[in-house]
Amino acid sequence: MSLQFEPVWSWLFAIAIFAAVLSVIRIAYPRRIQHLSPAARNSLIALRVLIAVVLFLMTLRPVMMLESDDQSNAVMYLLCDASKSMNTEDIPEGGTRRQALQKLKEAADASLEAIGKKAEIRIRDFSDSIQTTATVGNAAEGSMTAIGKVLELSAEEMGKEKVPAVILLSDGKQAAPGALDVDPVSVARRYGRQQRPVYSVGFGSTEAATASLDLALEDLDLSREVFQGNVLPIKVRLRSAGAQGQKVSVRVLLENRTGLFDGKSGPLEPLLPTDVVRPLANVTPQSPSEEQTIQLQIVPEQIGDLKLVVQADPLPGEVRPTNNRVETIIRVRRGGIRVAYFDIVRSEQKWLRKINDSTRVQLDFHPIRSGEMLGNNQIPERFFQPGNYDGYIIGDVPASAFKPAQLKDMARCLTQGAGLMMTGGASNLGQGGYTVSPLAAFLPIELGAENRQLNQPQKMLPSRDGLSHYVMQIAAPDQNRAHWEALPPLAGANAIAPKQNSLAQVLATSDQGFPLLIGQGTGQGRALVFAGDTTWLWATQGFEEEHMRFWRQVIFWLTRKETDDSQAVWIQATPRDLTPGQATELTFGARDPQGNALADATFVVEVTDPQGKITPVTPRAGAGMSLGDFTDTLAPGDYWARVKASRNGEVIGGIGVTRFYVNARDPELDDPSADYSLLREVSHASGGEFLSQEQFLEKLKQWAEDGLPGLSLVRQERISLWDNWGTLLFLIVLMTAEWALRKKVGLV
Repeated sequence: MSLQFEPVWSWLFAIAIFAAVLSVIRIAYPRRIQHLSPAARNSLIALRVLIAVVLFLMTLRPVMMLESDDQSNAVMYLLCDASKSMNTEDIPEGGTRRQALQKLKEAADASLEAIGKKAEIRIRDFSDSIQTTATVGNAAEGSMTAIGKVLELSAEEMGKEKVPAVILLSDGKQAAPGALDVDPVSVARRYGRQQRPVYSVGFGSTEAATASLDLALEDLDLSREVFQGNVLPIKVRLRSAGAQGQKVSVRVLLENRTGLFDGKSGPLEPLLPTDVVRPLANVTPQSPSEEQTIQLQIVPEQIGDLKLVVQADPLPGEVRPTNNRVETIIRVRRGGIRVAYFDIVRSEQKWLRKINDSTRVQLDFHPIRSGEMLGNNQIPERFFQPGNYDGYIIGDVPASAFKPAQLKDMARCLTQGAGLMMTGGASNLGQGGYTVSPLAAFLPIELGAENRQLNQPQKMLPSRDGLSHYVMQIAAPDQNRAHWEALPPLAGANAIAPKQNSLAQVLATSDQGFPLLIGQGTGQGRALVFAGDTTWLWATQGFEEEHMRFWRQVIFWLTRKETDDSQAVWIQATPRDLTPGQATELTFGARDPQGNALADATFVVEVTDPQGKITPVTPRAGAGMSLGDFTDTLAPGDYWARVKASRNGEVIGGIGVTRFYVNARDPELDDPSADYSLLREVSHASGGEFLSQEQFLEKLKQWAEDGLPGLSLVRQERISLWDNWGTLLFLIVLMTAEWALRKKVGLV
């Protein structure tokens, strides 16, 4: 117990004021009451002095501090890593990490026994959960390490108990997917706010991954949805250890589902390389530890959900071949569009090629040399093989850039249904020699000997027929013309006119009345001639969306792909390639014949795992679709999800089917190197320490002798002696007594 003062003013000033008040009471006040009896005078002076003393004490603001010791029970946690990575044999003295942990626990038993007399010690084995144990064995069978989740579960068990220390014995290898992948540092910060410091001790080598020969593929980067016949670029990261100077082959395998029903997996087959398909890459690492990105590409021809595997061929003596491959499921849809584009290098082609950002359209650009270099052009024959391309776009390229046989082959492709478009330029159309080419019959314009140029700016607007045409729809029907009027004008254009006595349609004209876009059906195919070549001005002046929409619709119409063949009942899984235990979200829905979502449909969803077990999934409502979560993904292999839809008791369409894959790779053992940096971060964030094994034993010995940190807490209670009802009431009593006495003697 102690008495403390917190004066309003400085001590010197407060004492000076009090002295002045006492002087006034001692000198001036007696003169006013000298006519009273001695008893009355002394009483009034005494009351005045008491009042002054009370006020003086109140200005000093006295506080009584009471201290007491809190000896309530405390708990110390000993968290011991029992995951599979603790079976790694990389201890300098020999043995596994778990065995080293067990030996450290035995060496600490004497200190722990002494600490246990003052606090409860709880031992917990952990991997992705915690298990109560009385002893620490050498078994480590946990499937994965989830340090963050384990700290969360331990905090729930602790409740409001006093925990002065948490001991974390681990290799620090965090390897948990999905909901188990809780950030350990964030949880450790909460421990710090609750005064529960974590003291961590690390086991194992941080260089385990480079101690032996190993190849690992990671970070598979590709579009999980592709259209049939389109190129699918693939990127994957190859991490090599101890493979310097050795040839490493990385290849793509694709599932062959010919003749198979949904629910049955097909064989994985290698792909044959072509000038477009590059399914194999050979690299030679130059250093003991190296990472590099491998680029491959394929052209899927089968439609449906297909398994795709990228694998690095194992090297002799490799210790962990299970991490040499990555797998995923891709969805190959019918309706992909491949367009060949020939043009000189100019701004228009640069912006038009951005349409390749779409998963549906693949625009293969082949640059054409012009002028004196025109004769040096070598255009691959694959561009003119029937079935390879759905359409052709020819820019400012003369007919002589192509071989005569290539023009004939292109005309044959057009006869079989491919589309043709020619854009504005100075060296194409009639002046480019197409009047006497096999393509002349397909072009919907009159071809003159020269290309007359319109050098003034030309604002492109829909014609009367074009206003409702698919190609010219860049906005909602009631806003379409306004959007066209807002676009910047083209810098110029060719003067073109529709072919006489034909079914050619003028779809767009300039604000000066010149035709700019003319289209026509050509039997099974379609053809367009566009007089401009500066639509890139739209994109660079804030109308990139309109630019992209116009060209996409040009290509869709040109290749007869403006209609969609989507299924009535559909289902998708996100993500589609998982690690064991990771959840996937299923999205599904149903459409009417016009493609509109059916909000009142009822769904039945089931998932079949690799062992054939069927698990129902409970749907929940979403925006324009329904959703469901599937979490039972511990077994590696293929999972098939099916959805049936009904409306008012009637079945809608067929059964929607998708699949996803749980990878057989073991993230716990792919790279078992210890991570001491994570242990340091956890200890620092919680207010604890990262300790070596020797420091840990010394720390326990200190706690055994001096007690755990924070075991005995000193609690302080602060009692104000001036800011309370008692002091105020005492002051009122004194002042009332003085007033009553003064009234009694006739001073009031």
